[in-house]
Amino acid sequence: MPLSLGTRTDLDGRHPQSFDLPTSHLLTHAVVVGMTGSGKTGLVAVLVEEALRTGIPALVFDIKGDLPNLALAFPSFDVEAMRPWVEAPPDD
Repeated sequence: MPLSLGTRTDLDGRHPQSFDLPTSHLLTHAVVVGMTGSGKTGLVAVLVEEALRTGIPALVFDIKGDLPNLALAFPSFDVEAMRPWVEAPPDD
């Protein structure tokens, strides 16, 4: 099942078509880069939501904290299970 990323149109705004990403394109790592305000966070939010909806696990490093609502949108996503990987253990 492909991930639905939205709708695309011709430059003149006609002929809308579904814009899908085959799940096979997510079998390895991915990176999203772009200028400030170019839509990186929005794209990642849609990708992660669609991946989780179709049962594909996702691990996102959100340094600025722009994506916390994704954890809230999926109550079965156990944020505490990730804590050992994101917090340093106390010094002995």
